[in-house]
Amino acid sequence: MGIYIVAVAALLFLAFAYFAVGQAAVARNGAQTAADAAALGAARTARDGVEADFLTALTAGDIDKLNDLLAGVGMNGDGAACTAATTYAADNHADRTNCDRVNNPPGYAVGVLTQGTVGNSVVAGTENMHAQARATAVVESVCTAEDAGASGVTFSCDSGTVTVDPTAVGFQLNLAEFYSVHLSG
Repeated sequence: MGIYIVAVAALLFLAFAYFAVGQAAVARNGAQTAADAAALGAARTARDGVEADFLTALTAGDIDKLNDLLAGVGMNGDGAACTAATTYAADNHADRTNCDRVNNPPGYAVGVLTQGTVGNSVVAGTENMHAQARATAVVESVCTAEDAGASGVTFSCDSGTVTVDPTAVGFQLNLAEFYSVHLSG
């Protein structure tokens, strides 16, 4: 009878240990979600920061300036990118620990630390452990400016040829048509 009690106690301990591993995995996944969102938010904010310059070059038909912008020139975020990363991390219950600009292609690498801990378990010390994660998001052009004419600017994009006339009634610039913001690495 004694061996059964020991076996049941050992099985219960293992069950609680597996539960602790599950808690840690949930915390780690939450941290990774926060890091992904923060990095994507920073990269998107950097992309959106060139909107005024893109519209000016588009209206002027300046092919060289458009291609520079599409290559990431001037896409630095001006501090707004890391502010966006902080907001997205906080929205996912984490604190931003770092926010670094990356190049070629332009983007941001963001680190986060969860605000909550792994929680109490049979594994000592987990009640004070925070999960951390890092993610990098980049902005890549999906188009190249080819020609400017009376009907607008023609772009060669991954999806095909696109002609944009910024003087058309109701025109609204959507940078998502020209750039892809995605996680990298």
